[in-house]
Amino acid sequence: MKKIAIVGLSALLGACSSGSYITDVTTESHTEEYAAAPVSQPVVSAQGTAQGVTEQNVEMNVVRTAPVAAPTNTVQTRPAAQQKPTVSITPPSAKQVAMNPRYGFTIQVVAVGTQNKVDEFANKLPGNGQPIWENYKVVNGTKWYTVLFGDYATRKEAEAAIATLPGEFKSLKPFVKSIDTIKNSQFPTLNKLN
Repeated sequence: MKKIAIVGLSALLGACSSGSYITDVTTESHTEEYAAAPVSQPVVSAQGTAQGVTEQNVEMNVVRTAPVAAPTNTVQTRPAAQQKPTVSITPPSAKQVAMNPRYGFTIQVVAVGTQNKVDEFANKLPGNGQPIWENYKVVNGTKWYTVLFGDYATRKEAEAAIATLPGEFKSLKPFVKSIDTIKNSQFPTLNKLN
């Protein structure tokens, strides 16, 4: 065991006293190279003994020298040409927007039995930029067309909009309806009229 320790110690000390060496540290993004200062003699502690070695039970001569200065480090960074490109965000296409489900609210103004009545009521609704839709459905074997007005983010906004409708429509008792409920119903088609 003593011979192995002596041989290992002498190999370790021999490596420390070599001229120079370069250590490569590689990460995912870059490589850094550190050049060590040349060491001509083994590194020793401030007490004058070799690091990690005691003089007890060792059958070799230990050379004691002055401490060696710390090595200087050099860092190489990746050239600017190899930097990752910036990411650009593109808005959704018209097809993607059309496929996106709608979860707002609208006002069901009236339900009528003919397409002519739908057109008549749609023309009387205010032209304030709000969409007007029709929804065709069959209830208890009877065909109905509902006229829907507006596109509101919340139920409260839609309820407030009912108060702004002309008196003729308020007397028909319009009510708020969820667009999500219409889209998930048996008759999910909304035809925009304006």
